Amino acid sequence: MIRNILTGFSKRRSVYRRGITGSLDSKRIICSAAFVLAGALLLGGCRKEETALVRQHKAEREELLIWAYYETNAQRDGMDALVRDFNQSQNRYTAAWEYVPMTGFAKGLTSAYTEDALPDMAILDNPDMPGLIQLGMFEDITDEALEWNLEEEYYSALVNTVEYQGKYYGVPFNCNNTALIYNQKMLEEEGIEPPETWEELRQAAAALTKEGRSGFLLCGMEGEQGAFQLLSWVLAAGGDAEAAFAFLEQMLEDGSLPANCINLTQTDLSLEFINEKAAMMQNGPWVFPALEEAGISYGVIPIPGEKAGAAVAGGENIGILKGKNRKGSLAFLTYCVEQGGLEKFCEKAQVLPARISSAREYIKTRKNMEVFEEQMHEAVVRTSIDAWPSVSKDLTEGLYELVAGEKTAGEIGEKIKLKFIH
Repeated sequence: MIRNILTGFSKRRSVYRRGITGSLDSKRIICSAAFVLAGALLLGGCRKEETALVRQHKAEREELLIWAYYETNAQRDGMDALVRDFNQSQNRYTAAWEYVPMTGFAKGLTSAYTEDALPDMAILDNPDMPGLIQLGMFEDITDEALEWNLEEEYYSALVNTVEYQGKYYGVPFNCNNTALIYNQKMLEEEGIEPPETWEELRQAAAALTKEGRSGFLLCGMEGEQGAFQLLSWVLAAGGDAEAAFAFLEQMLEDGSLPANCINLTQTDLSLEFINEKAAMMQNGPWVFPALEEAGISYGVIPIPGEKAGAAVAGGENIGILKGKNRKGSLAFLTYCVEQGGLEKFCEKAQVLPARISSAREYIKTRKNMEVFEEQMHEAVVRTSIDAWPSVSKDLTEGLYELVAGEKTAGEIGEKIKLKFIH
């Protein structure tokens, strides 16, 4: 802006100079020239001072760096808007965010810690946070958390992931879970009602499977994305891993669940769905912007199962890395919590706010989110399961072994026993 102003002044000054080159007497020319020169020097000096002040002002702003693994366009737009609005809301800090892949995100933080290359804040998958808290990587923000009334105003499953031994080390950033998303047109063409039980799901998936199209897709890839989805099926069986894997084995044998599900990310599932290569999928609300942009008519129902309340609480927490800019980071968190920053992000990213009242307000205008909000009240947080990192690994390894024919559902079930610690 300053450069444009100076350029404009320079142009006006040139025009004015051309304007004084006519047949005026020499005295008037000298006087006018002297006046213009004095004005130019004065204004030029002011502009230089203004430029210097702007540079000094920018230099005085402290930089804040946030790591996040958001990869959909809606999520990235949400983060861009959040940091921009925060930067415009005050003049002391300049926040920026940096994309770090989800796979290995937590390991990346620990590596950055040893290399003294940590960001100021991290937005990370909520089951990753308790382990990092115990390693001493996050700042204690108990005073602020109590003031923000996390225990009363946020979903309890999420608050459990930022609390350790009575102290708080972060704020739930948003929340989600998964549901069964189906192509309405495809089900109507086959005369199929949305399935409510496993048997109905199996029959529907078989009928919807065509050449070049899977009846059903889930994400079974190694890591938290796969474990996040597979745990829902174990919970839907009342915690019986053998029953869950036996059902998935039937779907694999039917050909309605393709073997390459062990290689697909949740984003991959949405692309298959958009390209009409899948009639139904297990996925979360973060895929809705892409589905709507593609003009896909879809419906949403809870994951079918033998037991209700099979949702797994997902979403991210935000925490301040120890030894970084605590004061500036608290200013950012305060903006998020007290000035609607989190709600604005969730609106753009199309995910549920972690604050219960905000989530309930949000679904008033987004009926496709009702299922996810209802499920949050009974959703299981992964860190409530004893030895979750081992269970997570066993879940995705189990599906791989099932696909490869290396183990039976019974053998996998013997290995996976869920024990809840809170």
